[in-house]
Amino acid sequence: MKRALLLICLLTSCSHPHSVRLVLQPPSTNNYPSYFAQWLSFYKEEGVDVSISQIAGASKVLEAVVAGSADVGGGVYEQTLQMEAEGKSIVGFVSLLKSPNFAIIGAPGVLKLSDLRGKTVGVSSVGSPSQFYLTYLLKNAGVNPDEVSTATVGMGATAMAALDHRQVDAAVLFGSAITAHLARNSDAVILADTRTPEGLQKAFQVTDYPASCLLAKREWLDAHPEEARKMARAVLHALYWIRDHSAEEILARVPSPGNPSAELAAIRLAKPMYSSDGRIDQEKAERVRTVLGSKMPVLGTFTNQYLP
Repeated sequence: MKRALLLICLLTSCSHPHSVRLVLQPPSTNNYPSYFAQWLSFYKEEGVDVSISQIAGASKVLEAVVAGSADVGGGVYEQTLQMEAEGKSIVGFVSLLKSPNFAIIGAPGVLKLSDLRGKTVGVSSVGSPSQFYLTYLLKNAGVNPDEVSTATVGMGATAMAALDHRQVDAAVLFGSAITAHLARNSDAVILADTRTPEGLQKAFQVTDYPASCLLAKREWLDAHPEEARKMARAVLHALYWIRDHSAEEILARVPSPGNPSAELAAIRLAKPMYSSDGRIDQEKAERVRTVLGSKMPVLGTFTNQYLP
């Protein structure tokens, strides 16, 4: 009887895969691979049942993963180091981009980073990765970050509006918000730009900086290795699909892209920056740690064991 019950349980678990709760920010070039894996049925093909919930802000995504209301989150690698400093084991297990995919845009009259002394810069939220990027770049430009104020402006339309209405003197923008703002404001100045290999090298002295990634609690990964592997394979499949298709074909698969021309321009810039293998190595992780100014060891904050 025990053997029969065990067999039934095994058959049941095989025919009904564990449902993975994935929480993501709204679709953007930074997280397209995670969405495309759903839109193109790659999760289903791998045999993993993924339900996606949307939530605004990387910090809210992390909160959901830490609280256990989500199994996996589409966050940024920097968050794993933040959590390590707090004694929480959050692990990045698939890297999506070789760049943070941001630019710092100045209002008219702000021509270089050193011009930001005594001014206000908009970041997605105080304490967010966008503020860490800003702090690092200010220091490299010889500016004491204490001389520059920051304001929470969110992302996308709210960040652009803050810049348009001169509520801030510069802002850290991401993805299509950059291309949309530049299309409307010919006098805007790019103070730093990580969307290209050349810009990334100038900003962070590397050509591969892991930022957007899938992350989960270590205990969840340990308990659900097959689901993690299947998710990783599905997202890699999406990365390959994006690599092999034109920006126009990619945009055609995006439901309600908002400003199509701005999104198309953002996709063209992002395409070369998508990860080719989803991996994070120690050298790349150490660079992130340096930008954060963290003293935490990077080992344990990422893994490639679920990738093919």
